[in-house]
Amino acid sequence: MRRALLPAVPVLLLALAACGTHSGTASAAPTHPAPTTTTPPQKNQDRSLPCGGTIERPVVISGPDEHLQVTVKSLRRQGSALRATYSITSADRAQMLSLPIGEVPPTALLLKHGVIAGRQKPAAGNGTVDGRPATGYAVGRHPYTKTLTIDALCPGTTWSDVDTNPSAYQTVVVMSVQSQGHTSTPTPGRIHPLPLLEATRDISAKHPGTR
Repeated sequence: MRRALLPAVPVLLLALAACGTHSGTASAAPTHPAPTTTTPPQKNQDRSLPCGGTIERPVVISGPDEHLQVTVKSLRRQGSALRATYSITSADRAQMLSLPIGEVPPTALLLKHGVIAGRQKPAAGNGTVDGRPATGYAVGRHPYTKTLTIDALCPGTTWSDVDTNPSAYQTVVVMSVQSQGHTSTPTPGRIHPLPLLEATRDISAKHPGTR
């Protein structure tokens, strides 16, 4: 009886080894992360908006044909910074805005003849996923209004030049076009970026404060 059991031992060991190998393969992390409803880190967004570059297309100019409209309501110079207050509205009272806004959240830029000449300084913790759950804001009933600050001029641009040649500059607020009534979520492996919704406001030397 003992000699009959011995040949089965290697077979049992081989079966256990095979199971261990299969289990290790099954527990491997997937190649692409699952979609998220929170704002992705800046480095993973499709639109980099670099100094000296232009706003990469596709771009949609905010207007009445969009279910969401973005408007730059006012500009205010405060020392070495330009504060831009923007508003997101909708003519549809049932329209909801998902917060936080992705993939590219509202971003303020200073353009000179269409070229990016100033930006917002990167926020602390940029590059990490916003862990807050998505929430709905009734933008059809109440405008969503926030203020952004352009406080990092690109090389070759000075505030003195902005004040001296205001007609050459525009303030732009861009954000990803949002799916109607739904959160805009990134799609793993997607090559083409979502369109950006764009609102602009000219800078005037005659009214350096709130306009």
